[in-house]
Amino acid sequence: MFGALAQRLDIRLALTSAWSLALRIAGLASTFLLGIVLARGLGPAEYGVYGFVTTVATLLMTVTLLGTPQLAVRDFSILSQNGDWREIQRRLLQYGSATTLVALVVGVAATAAGTFGGATARTVLLIAQGGILTLLMGVTFLTSSMLRGLGAMLKGQVMDILVRPGLVFIAAVLLLAARHSLDAVVALWLQLVVTFGSSALCIFWLVRCVPADRRAWPGLRGIFDFGWLRPAIPLGLVDMLRQLSGSYSVIFVGWIASAVALGVFRVAVGCGLVVGMPVTIFHIVFAPRMAQLNDGGRKRELQELLSSATTAMAAILAPATLASWFLGKAAISLAFGAQYASAWLPLFFLCFAQLVYAAFGMGPILLAMCGGERRLTLIYAVAVSAGMVLTLPLTWLWGPAGAAAATILPALIIGFGCRHYGKTRLGVDVSAPILSRRQIG
Repeated sequence: MFGALAQRLDIRLALTSAWSLALRIAGLASTFLLGIVLARGLGPAEYGVYGFVTTVATLLMTVTLLGTPQLAVRDFSILSQNGDWREIQRRLLQYGSATTLVALVVGVAATAAGTFGGATARTVLLIAQGGILTLLMGVTFLTSSMLRGLGAMLKGQVMDILVRPGLVFIAAVLLLAARHSLDAVVALWLQLVVTFGSSALCIFWLVRCVPADRRAWPGLRGIFDFGWLRPAIPLGLVDMLRQLSGSYSVIFVGWIASAVALGVFRVAVGCGLVVGMPVTIFHIVFAPRMAQLNDGGRKRELQELLSSATTAMAAILAPATLASWFLGKAAISLAFGAQYASAWLPLFFLCFAQLVYAAFGMGPILLAMCGGERRLTLIYAVAVSAGMVLTLPLTWLWGPAGAAAATILPALIIGFGCRHYGKTRLGVDVSAPILSRRQIG
């Protein structure tokens, strides 16, 4: 199985993708280690508060970016190839000024609502920190996308994926080693300082990408042209749905349950991201190849690729899911501390949802690479809506375990929705062979 999969993986594609995958794996490791340090240093309640603020800030960042990151990658790659640096600089200012303004409005409005809504001084401070973090993360993410569009692939990923969580991890370790008290507010200040430095460095790199003899920044008239919003909004909607699908359960647990329960759930989510990493890697590696095979009408090869990749993903996720049931409690207690031991059951449900997703493994990427963007948006909208409706009562009844169990439904909806589109429109089956009645050729 794995031998056949390796044969179908283009060698050039493997070499091109290897450094990106290594970067993502290293970034995931640093993020996971940061989670361990903060969970131990903050305790469940403060870690829950920290996780709630960062989750909401990440979701708001996706909203305030208005779909510009994907648009920037596409437009900057085309414009740079054509040598149109003046237009690149115009769009740089357009995207940057619009998203910064929206993030500032959202941050100020949220802080004002907390201030005049009777929130405590600490809560207002946390809201303000979340607003600033939304802005700074947005700047880093947008400028990183622009760098990727200009061909600076390493610089366009390293800050957001690896450097930022890595530096926060080092700073947290140093504070704890110095016996400095650590709470959610202090942890957020660490995030803000590091993210500010990351965004400043990304802006510096971006400016340096423009040839010195072509730097001619446009006037204000060019900035206030918002024609780019028409293609950007649909892209932003898809990004928002994807981000919401990974955020709403955390928000609901923070809203309905206690801060301690939220801290426990955040540990389960962090471990679940590690378990689901193989799915992300497969999507990154095989996405270009799928587009090529579909464009060339090579349906049999595309079907073989889908079947092999999905079988491999399911084979990896199945033992990980079993391990979360039998070994999860002991492993979590060892890594994060005994106070987080109850995270094993939410982790099992999250792993099971990942296994369901893996059983239809390449579905979302198939639609994205083969002209099914609109259908994919609809599928995600239905899945996220159904997941949110189910999460509310299950979280109310069973806390973090209920919220985690509710993630299985969206995985099923996305899987079956993508499978139906693949079979009816593209003539291929994305599900694992054990779920298919026949192979499509």
